[in-house]
Amino acid sequence: MAESSKFDTLVSAYAKSRPTYPAEIFDSLQEFSGRALSGARVADVGAGTGIAARQLQERGAAVTAVELSEPMLRQLVSQSPGVGAVMGSANALPLRAESVDFVTFAQAWHWVDPDLAVPEVIRVLKPGGALACFWNMPTADASWRLGYNDRIRELIGGEPDYGNDSTALDQEPRIELGSRWSHLPVEVFQTHWSRPVPLEDRITNIMSRSYASEVEPERMAEFLDAERAILLGHFPDGMVVEEYTTWLGVVRRP
Repeated sequence: MAESSKFDTLVSAYAKSRPTYPAEIFDSLQEFSGRALSGARVADVGAGTGIAARQLQERGAAVTAVELSEPMLRQLVSQSPGVGAVMGSANALPLRAESVDFVTFAQAWHWVDPDLAVPEVIRVLKPGGALACFWNMPTADASWRLGYNDRIRELIGGEPDYGNDSTALDQEPRIELGSRWSHLPVEVFQTHWSRPVPLEDRITNIMSRSYASEVEPERMAEFLDAERAILLGHFPDGMVVEEYTTWLGVVRRP
């Protein structure tokens, strides 16, 4: 399979299977920042297929999604009417200085270089605006997930590449702010939740991971068949209950 086809397949899997974010995250973001999302201007960076951007828009925000991947951006535009979309990265945000109330990174901050990205975030935020980073983290000790991380490590021959490593397997997330801005306080909120999904949607979720396209197709198919058998052992009705902890960190611009 060509590299572009591999990535298009990954994008489709991402759009179909990745979870949204619980409402409490957006409530806490408003509380920590002292600003309402309704009427706010938001730059959602590393927006992927637009999962968080659409939720922010539903809260009344005017959202500009910033994404470096053209296939991801195409998917976002097709699914997110009313959300602005521009190609760009956290290292060089295509936005005016002091033009947004919030800069959000959903499932994305661990890919950035903080020494490059934080000055850009500070530049585009209005005074008193806020950076918000949040992640959905699978509950590692859920009975059906026991041993899953070890199986992934065996499949890919080591640890997944997670950029600055803030969401590596078995590791708590954190917001690295780089050397210049490390003094800024980070307010943190976490919430636990779950969602039922058809077993094949869970399999698609596995296929949406960035490392999945690097595994030989036959080997990946064998791995997925083994995972199906494990899941059916725990969920014989074919509905998998995915359990998550969602972590939010908020940093206000001085």
